[in-house]
Amino acid sequence: MYISKSQLQDIMNHPKPDPLQELARRTFIFSCFCGLAYVDVQRLYPHHIGITAEGRKYIRTCRKKTDVEAFIPLHPITEQILSLYNTTDDSKPIFPLPCRDMIWFEIHELGFAHQFKHNLSYHQSRHTFGTLLVSAGVPIESIAKMMGHTNIRTTQGYAKVTDDKISDDMDRLIEKRGQQQLTNNNASV
Repeated sequence: MYISKSQLQDIMNHPKPDPLQELARRTFIFSCFCGLAYVDVQRLYPHHIGITAEGRKYIRTCRKKTDVEAFIPLHPITEQILSLYNTTDDSKPIFPLPCRDMIWFEIHELGFAHQFKHNLSYHQSRHTFGTLLVSAGVPIESIAKMMGHTNIRTTQGYAKVTDDKISDDMDRLIEKRGQQQLTNNNASV
């Protein structure tokens, strides 16, 4: 299960006054834009952040669950969140995360505060990432590499095709067919 763009935007628009709640909110948003599971965010150190020759920041890390490398170009929102935490001292993780149960509780409370109909879980951030990428037309092979999956089937399970994506794909097909028809009609004139 994933959260919608509007639900994500709502979470992004409402910082929390309590430091632990705010840390949970930020890391949830971070994972919505990079696809890392909680354990991988917990094990994220400054040396996992790199810069390409073109100056683009990325995360390169091995997923704990699969031991498969994930390569994730950073979205500006993830860069902004990273800038608030440890990106220089490699003896400490980037995020000062408490135990998993504490974050799970805070994420659940975050969903409750935003009146979600379902319980919010940290893992939904990963599903949200995959779904947002599919909706944006990113090839499934690229999504699999970013998510550190061992095969495409796993990625297809995470990155559910949304109604918006299906509608957009059909609109592109109709537009393409319409342009081809127009070109064919002009050729005969």
